[in-house]
Amino acid sequence: MSASGDPTTLLTTELQGIEGMEVNIVLFEEDPGKVFGRHIHPGNLFVYVLDGSLRVEIEGQEPREAKAGEVIHEVPDKPMVASVTGEEGVRFVVFQIGPIGEPIMVSQPE
Repeated sequence: MSASGDPTTLLTTELQGIEGMEVNIVLFEEDPGKVFGRHIHPGNLFVYVLDGSLRVEIEGQEPREAKAGEVIHEVPDKPMVASVTGEEGVRFVVFQIGPIGEPIMVSQPE
């Protein structure tokens, strides 16, 4: 798998009955060694790994690794770092529920 590049937005839609909130569904395809620098998510984020594995280090929690078929929940506004583990890269889908118009990821340098 060698497809690092821009994520692919699959769907962005406002939530009915929950004013000011939307859902973003985004596909990521990343090469081995990719590191997503320290960042936060403005909304609740769910990561479903399709292929490969992803290590997630959320501030104040033990690091976790998700492999194909597993899901990680990342809470809003908690600094974190994620990295691609293994030699084959990773494909994962992100489902974020958050405020309308907010980005999925906001850089948080130390």
